[in-house]
Amino acid sequence: MNKKFLISIIIVIILGIVSAKSVYSLSDDINKKNMYYFLQLGVYENLDNLNEDTKNIDDKIVLKENNNFYVYVGISKDKNNLKKLSNMYKNLGYNLLIKTKAIVSEEFIANLEQFDKLLKQTNDLEELKKIMAVILSSYQEMVINSII
Repeated sequence: MNKKFLISIIIVIILGIVSAKSVYSLSDDINKKNMYYFLQLGVYENLDNLNEDTKNIDDKIVLKENNNFYVYVGISKDKNNLKKLSNMYKNLGYNLLIKTKAIVSEEFIANLEQFDKLLKQTNDLEELKKIMAVILSSYQEMVINSII
């Protein structure tokens, strides 16, 4: 009787592990699907420093997280699109980071997919800036302002 009980417990444990792995794998795939690349220009503790350092940057979004202000100048699903834009800012003396963040706004994601296609097709810096300005403005309107 003890052997049957022990075998039953082992089977239940194995089934639990297999079930947990499949659920975790599914949620991980969903999370990766909603992850997008953000081109981070800087992190600031106060708005005065942020405004001074970014006064020449017209197109940006500012997100307050953990008592800091994060400045982003690009968003894309394709890291190569942001690398093109990053080179322009590096030439202006900025050191940028590419971060991943989740986006859940289906409306914004649909717009971003279309703009990513345009970004992929151009290497012209002025055109890149114009497209990214629209992307950032859309993010501000569809994601940030919808939370507020």
